[in-house]
Amino acid sequence: MPSAIQKTSSGSDPNQLIRDCSVSPFRDNLTVSFYDATFVFHAQWLYDARCDTGPERRAPQVFCQQLNAVHVQSAEVSSSGARTTLDVTWDDGSTTPFPALWLRLLAPLVAKTQQPAAAVKESTIPKGWLANEVVIPEISYQKIMGEHLSNEEFLAKKAWILDTLLLDDSPGIIKITDLPEVDAYTEGTQVDNLLTHILKCLFGAVFQHSMRPPDATFKIASYYHESATRITELPNYDTDEILLPHVDHSHYDNPVRVQGLHAIQGHSENTFIHAFAALNTLREEDSNLYDTLCSAPYILGRVAQFYNPPLYQTTVDTAVRKMPGFPDEVKCIRWHPHLAGYLLSPYEDYEKARRAHCKFQEIMRRDSHQLKIKFNPGDMYVWDNFRLLHGRENIFSTPRMAIGQTVIEQVVNDHYRVKQMDFLSRFIGEHWLVQTPTWQLDNLVKLVKRATVGNLTPASVSINGK
Repeated sequence: MPSAIQKTSSGSDPNQLIRDCSVSPFRDNLTVSFYDATFVFHAQWLYDARCDTGPERRAPQVFCQQLNAVHVQSAEVSSSGARTTLDVTWDDGSTTPFPALWLRLLAPLVAKTQQPAAAVKESTIPKGWLANEVVIPEISYQKIMGEHLSNEEFLAKKAWILDTLLLDDSPGIIKITDLPEVDAYTEGTQVDNLLTHILKCLFGAVFQHSMRPPDATFKIASYYHESATRITELPNYDTDEILLPHVDHSHYDNPVRVQGLHAIQGHSENTFIHAFAALNTLREEDSNLYDTLCSAPYILGRVAQFYNPPLYQTTVDTAVRKMPGFPDEVKCIRWHPHLAGYLLSPYEDYEKARRAHCKFQEIMRRDSHQLKIKFNPGDMYVWDNFRLLHGRENIFSTPRMAIGQTVIEQVVNDHYRVKQMDFLSRFIGEHWLVQTPTWQLDNLVKLVKRATVGNLTPASVSINGK
């Protein structure tokens, strides 16, 4: 026979993270009233999620081998502020101190809320920016690779760069100024490039191409067509045409996360578009076409004849890529400016898929969405290739050459996670953060900062997934 509900109250402090908690009659659920919402957790989920901090773990103790359900004996709140814990005692007498902020972070994903569920859950797209809303932040080369830069100063600037590039509400692009002069011929060899040195300083590694030497860049240029040497000089791209908005490595199974471009010679008008702003506009103007763009199979293939032997690449994905395991959360965009991507669409969906691709490309070309930048020799930009499309509208002078370099998603994520962990581990044991998604660490940082200043009004933090 079940026992009576056990309740624990943490008092009347308005900034207390947990106001109340209670164990269900069968002790298989734990209801926790946070400062802004109430959630019900499975006792078994709490037990499985607890951190094993002992010196060793024996096979018979591994949780997946334990088929008998566990039960909560009691729960009480300890400490205060960002270090508040919910101490759960199990039926074997052991106690686990769950960080309250960590529980609040994961609650919308894993717990049951007492709020009525929405009839239809709409896909979540971060806002993005329009062309007249963004100012590209700048940082001096000396703040990244200056001779007298201390390690503390470098780490602070690196943290700022990572946040500016990767956070959903950030511009997603920076301009690096005060660059040292470079030799055009040396840069044109595509090895030992300034951009590569900067990205390796920030991320430790750059993309390793299967057909290029280690750390080699790619080169985009426009030379006079009568130049007899342009083929040997330009093993990558020789183009003097408009370059429609796209993401780099869209033909690869795993596109790169961060990209940089360094102008060496010539002048051009380059463009940047926030893909999420274009997606939001598409959904507002025609939600059916947005849904089609998200679901239609998208094939991208190419032949790179400038390699020997030629490089053949094809991948199939969706243009709008969702967060793995969370189909309502938009992660990034995969886009290339040819209109063949929808060719795998079934017969009955083909015309609609084509309209969706055409509409999306029309939106990104609007003056409201397309930021135009004069690209001069010595200019260097670094941006988030998952969120920002880039292109080129005009070439004003030739010869023109720009050097590009990229960093893969895993390398970027590893460095970003280290930054978030360095901050959070001062308040929450890092062993609790191991199983926390990187995109949730951003929300956890916001929660911790609010909690440390005692600003936990219900409207101050909204944690709803991504």
